[in-house]
Amino acid sequence: MKYLPKSKYTGDLYSRGDLAIATTLDPYVGYYYELKSGECFTGKYPGDGPNTLLTRFSQNIDDTDLIYNTDPRLKSFNLEYSKLQYPGLILPPITSPIPYYPNPLQSDYQTGEFIRYFSKRINENIYTETSALFENDLYIGIQVPWLLTGDKDKVYQTNENMVMVKEQQLQISGLGAYLNFNYLKFYKE
Repeated sequence: MKYLPKSKYTGDLYSRGDLAIATTLDPYVGYYYELKSGECFTGKYPGDGPNTLLTRFSQNIDDTDLIYNTDPRLKSFNLEYSKLQYPGLILPPITSPIPYYPNPLQSDYQTGEFIRYFSKRINENIYTETSALFENDLYIGIQVPWLLTGDKDKVYQTNENMVMVKEQQLQISGLGAYLNFNYLKFYKE
């Protein structure tokens, strides 16, 4: 890439999996920079590495829409119909978890809890929060009941205990660190 003035981009940003490689939709963890146009690329600044184009995940798009976004027949609202209408249609496999930022519903707050889903790479302490249980040969699926309401100290302690229990059950570590030990996330009094 040719020289780009600092005024044309913001550099030294860091993705914790909220961005993905645009061509593969694999979650991207690492440094990136953003052009004033909104496009994001790998590297701390232009010219730092291959500068691969990144894309942002949207909370409002169904997971299948992120994977099958090139063909309108493959949108999640249309997927079952398209499978019947086009029996020879070959769908690409979903091979890695798609990051998701949960947004508890009002009904979850009325119940006082909801389930959070995570995937952990089997051979590394790399976690991704997902919208549903995702596991395959490379990833372990984890579901954690998460309290949203009640006594603040009890909510914190219960959520912390649930994470520790899952780590012990699955013989893994690092889920608490992935959550930044924020056991009051989504808490409301």
